[in-house]
Formats: sequence, structure tokens, C-alpha cells
Amino acid sequence: MSFLSPLWLFALWFIPLYLLGVRRYKWHFQGWLLLSLACLILSLGRPVVNEKPISVEEAGSDVILALDMSYSMRATDITPSRLGAAKRVLREVVESDSRDRFGVLAHTTSAIVLSPLTKDSELLKHLFSSLDESQIITKGTEVMGALELSRKMSHAQHPLVVLFTDGGDELSYEKESAYAQEHGLKVCVVMLASAQGSTLQSDEGLLKDEGGHIVVSSRNEAINQISSMSGGKVIEGADSKSVLEWIERERGEDFAGSTTVTRYKELFYIPLILGMIAFVLAYTTLGERVVKKIIPLLTLIGISLHAGVLDYPYQIAGEMAYSQGKYEHSAKWFGYLDSAEGKFNRAASLYKGGKYPEALAVYRSIRSDNPMFKSYVYYNMGNCYIRLNEFENARNALLKSLTLHYSHQADQNLKAIAIEQEQKSLNVRKEKKDKFSSDENKPAGEGKKTKEGGGSNMQSDIASSGAGDAGKKVQADPRFSLSQGKAALSSHQYELINQRSVHETKPW
Repeated sequence: MSFLSPLWLFALWFIPLYLLGVRRYKWHFQGWLLLSLACLILSLGRPVVNEKPISVEEAGSDVILALDMSYSMRATDITPSRLGAAKRVLREVVESDSRDRFGVLAHTTSAIVLSPLTKDSELLKHLFSSLDESQIITKGTEVMGALELSRKMSHAQHPLVVLFTDGGDELSYEKESAYAQEHGLKVCVVMLASAQGSTLQSDEGLLKDEGGHIVVSSRNEAINQISSMSGGKVIEGADSKSVLEWIERERGEDFAGSTTVTRYKELFYIPLILGMIAFVLAYTTLGERVVKKIIPLLTLIGISLHAGVLDYPYQIAGEMAYSQGKYEHSAKWFGYLDSAEGKFNRAASLYKGGKYPEALAVYRSIRSDNPMFKSYVYYNMGNCYIRLNEFENARNALLKSLTLHYSHQADQNLKAIAIEQEQKSLNVRKEKKDKFSSDENKPAGEGKKTKEGGGSNMQSDIASSGAGDAGKKVQADPRFSLSQGKAALSSHQYELINQRSVHETKPW
């Protein structure tokens, strides 16, 4: 179990402080009230149980969002400004559309890529928020560069292009229209300007042209030609809903793939219900009756609480210590658990700490009726025997594991043991043969020296895993190798490396 909003759990620290004054006034009232508060805090923490991840197939279009950043976009005929309205629509579009990929570019007299195609909506929203129009001082719009860059950003046959603009300065967009039609661009023009237009502010006041006349920037209808010739659409004003509808209607399968989605089962209602019950008990005489009669009665009958609830703090502490590499502390916390899974976790922690005999003793003490769980126990026992160089015992343990449940890792470890034993046998015979040959060929009268030889340096890569009953978490060493530590590579491994034929995942 985990919490989606764990920061709320820090509020639980205030309850022990308040408990100091509970004894002074009606324990049954204060106790139930505190229990109600604790349950409410746990509910706000949103406890969940992780369910099995699922793979979701997805397909969508490449959508290029082209933002006009020219000086005229500071006009205020669209609230709060043309550029401000455009950024709001951009955020709403990427928040609402999770199927398509979005690329972002900005253009004035030239175009630049602000973000390549991505499905990361949080990244894009941060990008839109950080756009500072005060840094843009270019007074002009060149649309062709934006269209050319849009075509380069996507390899799709018909990418969608959304132009957020006030129309630019050109009297005709025939060349741009022909380019969009020829290169398969479907262009949607979001017109962010009014017909009456608006004045523009500058550092010296209202912006004026060379003749001293006040500049009024209004919409340029000529740009609509691009959308009509490319099969797109013209959208009036900052209408994110219309933009999303157009993308939905024109959506193709420019990309396809799958993504893994983690599902959660919400449990917040359990502590919420308990909190409501405790609150009712605090303000009724029933709460006092429960304290005086029902709880002692349950104690006499001998009803015990579920072990999983009582063991939860030790489980969490053990997992935290294990994840931080404090295996001795992890083994200590798991030692408080009497369940088979708790013992398994303790043995895994001892193993990671290098205490193989102690880990082996704990594995031997585990009892379970689950064949799968027993298979993992025998498998990890075999790994302990390997670390202790007791290969025959390791072989027997791995055979028991494979008998209960076949796993590729156990099979590979069993083969590695056989290779190790065979290599040792070959080295012993070779040593005897070399000694005999050397003695037979020595000159008469010369002392005979024993040829030095030794065992094999052959190393095997052993995989280890751990699992328990369905829905129960256990810790195990995910992967280890006899070649870890100070052992050197074998001569065969060096030969493979020199031949450039070493296998990356199974170098032996």
C-alpha cells in the first residue's frame, strides 16, 4: 500500500503531542475524537493499492503549434493581449489532448523551435508560462519560415499546423498556400485580432510610423488563404474548444505505440468511514460503553488484530532501510515480523549484507503452502550455497526450486554450477598430466619439481529474485554475480573480449 498525497501524514505528529492532555478530561471522548482526526488525515493522504500495470496502445497526429511573436501581438483588442490569449489557448489545448504529440515553434521574421514533438504536457505548459514577450522586439511576421520549419519537425504525411497570429503583413499568401498544399500541411489559422484593430504601446508612448502617424494593428484576412487551400480551418478568437474539435476531426495515425499505465485502487473511504464512526462514538454514550465493556470483552475472548495492520510500521521501516542500502537495519526491522514474507525479507537483507550463513538459516526456517513462494525460497537458498562454495547443496536446492516452478534464472544458475564443476575437474586432470609429463622428461640426476597449477577462474553470473504470495511484497536481491568483489576475470572471458564476441548480458 502507498499514499498518493503522503505530505498529509506529517499532520499525524500533532496527535502524540495532544495526547499529553487527554488523561485530564474524559479519555473516551478525547480518544475517539483523536482517532477520528487520525482517520481523516489518513484519508486525505489517499491510500491506494497498486494494481497490475496495463499496456495501452495509442496512436495520434503530429500537431505543430506555431506562435506569432511579432510586436503587433502585444495589441490589447483581444483580452488580456493577443499573445496572452494565445498562451492561454495553448495551455488548454495541451491539457485537454493527451493522444497527440505537440511541437512548438515561434516566428517573427524568422522561425525557431521551442519544443520538439512531445506528449509531455507539463513541459509544454511550463514553456508557455515562461514565454516573455518583452524580449521580442521584431516588428514583422514571416509565415513561410514557420511553414518550412513545421514540415521539418514532423515526418508524418499530413501533420497538423495551428497558426496563432493576427494575420501578418503580407497582402497575399499565395506562395505560402502553395507550399502548404504541396507538402501536405493542414493549416488551422487562429485569428487573434479584431477588425477595428488596436494601437501599440512602446517605451515612448503609442507606436508611430515613419510619418509620425499612430500605428493601428488590425487583422489581416489574406492569411485565411493558407487554410482554405490546405484543407484547414479559420477559427475566430481565442477559442480552445474549436481548436480541439478541429484536431479531433483531422486526427490521423502519424505515430503509433504503446504506453504502460499504472492503475490504483483507492482506499481513502476506509479510514474516512472509520473516522466518521469514531466521531459519532466521541459525542454519544455508545463510545463510553465501547471503552468500558466491548474492548475488555474482546481482550478476554482473545481476538487479535490482523497481523498486516500491526506489522505495517515494521514493514515500511524495513523497506526504507533496504532501499537506502542499510541492510543490517533492514534485517533488524524485518526480524520483528513473524510471517513467512517477513522472514523472506529478513533473509534477503542478510544476504545483501554479505551474511550468507545467517540468511541461509532464515530461509530454512520459512514454512509455506504456496508452491511458487517455496520455489523462490529454494532458489535463494541455492544462491546462498553458491556464495558459500557448497555447489552440491546449491544444485539440490535449485533442483527443488525448478521442480516446484520453472524459472529461467534457476535453470541458468544450475547450468553455471555444472560448468564450474566440470571446469574444476578438467583443471585437476590437466595438473596431474602436466606433472607426469614434466617428471618423465627431466634429465637424469636433476631434481623433480612439482608444476604449480590451480583451480579455474571460471565465474558464473547468478540471477536472484524474490516473490511471495499474490499481493504480498518481499525483498530480494535482483541480481548478483560471483565475479563481484575482488575476483578476476577468467581467461575465457578475456578471450571473448579480445575476439569482440562477448555477450553483454551473459559474459560467461
